[in-house]
Amino acid sequence: FGTAGVGVDYGEFRLIKAKGDRLFGECIIALNANTGEYAWHYQTGTEGVHSENNHIMMADLVIDGEKRHVAMTAPKNGFFFVLDAKTGKLLSAKPLVKTLWAASMDLTTGRAVRIPASQGGGRQWTVHNWWPMSYNAQTGLVYVPTTDRRGDAKRASEAGEGGEGLFGRLIAWDPVTQSARWSVEEEIATNGGVLSTAGNLVFQGQGTGEFAAYTADTGKRVWSVKTGSAIESIPVTFSVKAEQYVITPVGWGSGSRLFAPARTMATPESKRGPVRLYAFKLGATTPFPYPKIVIPPVPKPPEQNVSEEIIRKGEKLYGTFVCDGCHSPNLDGSGAWVLDGAVPDLRYMPPDVHKDWYQIVLGGSHWSKGMPGFADPPKFAFPH
Repeated sequence: FGTAGVGVDYGEFRLIKAKGDRLFGECIIALNANTGEYAWHYQTGTEGVHSENNHIMMADLVIDGEKRHVAMTAPKNGFFFVLDAKTGKLLSAKPLVKTLWAASMDLTTGRAVRIPASQGGGRQWTVHNWWPMSYNAQTGLVYVPTTDRRGDAKRASEAGEGGEGLFGRLIAWDPVTQSARWSVEEEIATNGGVLSTAGNLVFQGQGTGEFAAYTADTGKRVWSVKTGSAIESIPVTFSVKAEQYVITPVGWGSGSRLFAPARTMATPESKRGPVRLYAFKLGATTPFPYPKIVIPPVPKPPEQNVSEEIIRKGEKLYGTFVCDGCHSPNLDGSGAWVLDGAVPDLRYMPPDVHKDWYQIVLGGSHWSKGMPGFADPPKFAFPH
């Protein structure tokens, strides 16, 4: 099983850093299934680069002419790891995409070979998160939904989670050669999980609302449908009376929308699409119920009666207190007043919310709705 990261990167707690090896954090840990006794652990992360191990896959691979029972994982830091399942020995590790934080893994020490800032090293964006990947024993490939970065992005800072240089990439990865067999670029950085089938197909939904099927061996797109709603879910297949179905939930959701700008997960149209469950089969004749989507105009904000210095100070506080963690750097949140979501789209604030701003933000008047007060201690506070 995998463990999560250690330490805090955000807000006022960002100065609290876990030092040293952070034992058992960001690790794959193996226990004896019969006794629960510890067998081994391997740490995929390193200080300053979190690496939660969301999915661990077991397989039998022929490596250097020898059949090995292995554990495979592709954590957040962008590397694909292959470990001996019995001993935990690192057999190989290569980056899925060009990474900023490390060039390689030392197979002897199991530790990353870091890229210094003087040579272009920088903060690493999340390459693969909790959206499931899929291993297909017939092709020998692992299909990984990833986030990549534009090669022409000029600065390392552009690679942050909200960076404009990010886009999606579905990668068919060969775990034996540690290389991509094929890949598909995707407009949106965050897309759905992957399903691969014995019929040589790979299914994935995208943030744009497109649900597509590719040939598993070559990556050729053989079918797609535009659902009208962002897809962050995982497709599933099953059979009823010898007929095979593929189903997928659609609709902008999941906790991911609390941690990244809307533009990295959906288009202005697809984030407004309805939440639905679609089922597909060969020979189906039901017309597709494509939703009608209307994007309302953003209201004109109130007149600003403060200096540019105060505005810049407010922008800094917005980041310090992690307001952008829920409402995003562009304020668009998940669009509660537009999408009936959970986190307000601050661009659409009605006049009464502007009027009650200090009671909401400092006083905690919306605490029962999930919005804490940020005064210290929380109280009604007004500027003088």
